[in-house]
Amino acid sequence: MQPEIECVVRGGDVLGEAPLWDERSKRLWWIDVRRPVIQCYDPASAKHFAVRLSSEMTVGSIALREAGDFALATNSGLYAYDPENTEPPRLLANPEGPGIRLNDGRCDRRGRFWVGSMKDGMPRTDAGNFFRIDPDLSSHHQFGGVYLPNSVAFSIDDRTLYFADTHYAIIWAFDFDLDDGVISNRRVFQDLSNGPGLPDGSTVDADNCLWNAVLMTGELVRYTPQGKVDRRIKLPVTHATCAAFGGADLSTIYVTSHTQRMSPEEVARDPLGGGLFAVRAGVQGLPEARFKG
Repeated sequence: MQPEIECVVRGGDVLGEAPLWDERSKRLWWIDVRRPVIQCYDPASAKHFAVRLSSEMTVGSIALREAGDFALATNSGLYAYDPENTEPPRLLANPEGPGIRLNDGRCDRRGRFWVGSMKDGMPRTDAGNFFRIDPDLSSHHQFGGVYLPNSVAFSIDDRTLYFADTHYAIIWAFDFDLDDGVISNRRVFQDLSNGPGLPDGSTVDADNCLWNAVLMTGELVRYTPQGKVDRRIKLPVTHATCAAFGGADLSTIYVTSHTQRMSPEEVARDPLGGGLFAVRAGVQGLPEARFKG
């Protein structure tokens, strides 16, 4: 079945990332890492707005907080922030050192935030790490050697954590103990190193399948829990960056995209690049977990 694909916001993001559906407000939130801004789309009214952040703050991902605002994973730590008031971001935790920024992350269903870090800029190195940040705001190092962390996601039975390093073009799976917050048994879930595409952000649907947004090919790829390719959906952009389920019944897949490092000629050939897309593929997602810190 060919899904319905609509570009709902032609925002021209430099690096659109980290879409999140807020069930409380019934709105979709995401970021442009490079401008930097936090953005909102209301499907009921089709309205879009963006809140500019400090130029000194690079935000790699966002999470909903139980308190009702957001957690921002940045180049100087994890912050609490409400884009709808005038209070500046408030530091919660800073597990990293200078020159290393937090990038993709997601909350588990115990309210912990799992996040990868990376050296920003070029030349890129494997100086990044993967952390668990608990509700008491303590940080717990999991492993190092990370270039470009993405695709943090959890299976619906809370037994598997997914993590990708886009530089290596590999999505890994880990055994996950939800009660203790422990990961183990790292193994390759998907190796894209021989193909044209690179794995970026992911989400898991109500059938326990992983949806991954692919750079270079502009695809959404659905994998079964056994790692079999189940569906491929081509979007009208070159670089798809991350996916999230949203809408009233969580049956719309919202997908961000980017135009980063594209030449003017490439941007002209990719007029919807940097836009936010709504894909109706006949599947449902799950509510996003909230950070309890």
